[in-house]
Amino acid sequence: MKLTVITPVLNEETFLRLFLERAVTFADEIIIVDGGSTDQSIPIIKSYMDSHNIHLFRNRQGTAYTDEWDESKVRNFMVDQAQGDWIANIDADEIFDDALDSVLFEKLAQTNADVLKFPIVNFWKDPWTIRINAANDERWSNDIIRMWRNGRGIRYKDEKHHCTLRGEFSDIWSLPSERIDVPLYHYHYALGKRFKFNDNRRGDVNLYDNIGEPDWSYHHGEYEVRTTPFTGTHPQIVRNYLGI
Repeated sequence: MKLTVITPVLNEETFLRLFLERAVTFADEIIIVDGGSTDQSIPIIKSYMDSHNIHLFRNRQGTAYTDEWDESKVRNFMVDQAQGDWIANIDADEIFDDALDSVLFEKLAQTNADVLKFPIVNFWKDPWTIRINAANDERWSNDIIRMWRNGRGIRYKDEKHHCTLRGEFSDIWSLPSERIDVPLYHYHYALGKRFKFNDNRRGDVNLYDNIGEPDWSYHHGEYEVRTTPFTGTHPQIVRNYLGI
């Protein structure tokens, strides 16, 4: 079984070396679409292309998370390019637990499922704190579909950003599925600047003008930002980065 990883990129220099070092250990093919990076993202990607099966495309769209940012179009383009038997959508700031390596390809070969679900761990403000579900904000500690069988008509809904998957004839969650108890770690809010331009759409860090430092304890009244200490173990690539 062959696995294609698809990844959209925009100014991800903080994460790309970590992401690529991890992804090349289990991906047979990596497809990247850059949305107009102005940092070192492109040189970092190109430094891996001679020794790994990585395909880089460019699709400059304008300001992220605005109406000109057509994320579903980009993600469906990558789906169409994928040559693997399975497709994995992994963002540049996400890294699978090391336990994936010992179970993934046996699972891909044996499962009758069309989609695979994984628990996601979202770090919040640092690598030792995770954000969890709160009343009216149940999106932080749920299982998430991040792998699916290629050729089943699974694509992204026509949405501008933060688009979601759909089945060819039914809801994605109604398709035959299996849960793999291997965490996917989301480091967006834990490493580097911890906050990306135009990334306060939900008002969680009180930084609407993209200026200043995030207020990690800000309460805007609609729901609580609930956190808990991280008691797990980071992937080895992240431990090396953190010096632990």
